[in-house]
Amino acid sequence: MAEVSGAEELIYTMKKISLDLTAQLELNLKTEDISGVQVYFMVYILRHHRDGSYLTDMCHEIGVSKSTLSALIKKLREKGYLYFQEDPDDIRKKKVLPTEKLFSEGGLFLQKAEQMEAEICSVLDPQEIRLLCSLERKLLSQFTKMELEHNEVKNDRRLYYREKSFTATQTV
Repeated sequence: MAEVSGAEELIYTMKKISLDLTAQLELNLKTEDISGVQVYFMVYILRHHRDGSYLTDMCHEIGVSKSTLSALIKKLREKGYLYFQEDPDDIRKKKVLPTEKLFSEGGLFLQKAEQMEAEICSVLDPQEIRLLCSLERKLLSQFTKMELEHNEVKNDRRLYYREKSFTATQTV
C-alpha cells in the first residue's frame, strides 16, 4: 500500500471526526422523538439567539444551506420548539424564535450538551483547544476562498458538463 500523504491523512481524519461528532450527538443528545442534531441546534439557539435570529444569518453562522436549515427548523416547529415571526417590512424575512416549550426543556438539553462537549474536549488542554479552533477557522477560510473561486469558474461555464456528471454520480 502506498504511503499516505499528510494532506490525505488530514482530510480523512477530518471526515472521521465529522462522522464521529454526528454519532456522539445522537448518542448523547437524542431523545425519544428528537434527533441529536436537532437537540444540538436548539442548544445553539439557546446559547446564541434567545431573542431570535433570521434564517439567513444562522445559515452563515452555522455553515449550512438555507434548505437544510429550513428542513431542520420545520421539524422543530412541528414539535413546538420554534416559531416564526414575520418581519412587518418584508414578509419574506422570518425571524426564528424559541418557544416556551424550548425554554422549559432547554436546561436539560444544555446540561447534556455541556457534558458531551466536556468529555470530547477532555483530551485537550486549553492551549490545544485554542490552537485547534484557530486552525479550524483557517481551514474554513480556505474552503470559503475555494468556493468563491469555484463559483467564478462555474459562472464562466468552462466546467459545466464535467460538474454536471460529477454531481450526478454523487447522488447515485
